Amino acid sequence: RKFSTRHRRYMDFFCLKPIGIRAGYASPKLLRSFRPAQRKRVRGRVVLVLTSSSYYALHGLRPGASLAAAQRVLRLTGPFRVGANSWYLAPFGAARAVLKVRNGVVEEIGITYKWLTPNRRADGRFLRSF
Repeated sequence: RKFSTRHRRYMDFFCLKPIGIRAGYASPKLLRSFRPAQRKRVRGRVVLVLTSSSYYALHGLRPGASLAAAQRVLRLTGPFRVGANSWYLAPFGAARAVLKVRNGVVEEIGITYKWLTPNRRADGRFLRSF
């Protein structure tokens, strides 16, 4: 199949062979933590985009790289533990880079809005909502 979509609560999966992309939306719990003006900005919009495709890279870092390599390339904040995964955030221009790491290997890379993750507490709340 060349195209498929799967849906999980607050996350859509777009599998355009060979590139797979996950798009995350703000959950009601996450929306309640925002000010009203911020809620209006993100309600129903994609706030996180992730991919495990080696087609994409952040500063030369691709999925499959080691966590040590990621730490050399990016200024990582984390880890934030969610289930069996560790999540890391890093500055990425006007956005924030997001890395999903398991067993010391970067499984997915992505981006999110910088203003959604202004501090460590907000970072953890944001990542646990997916």
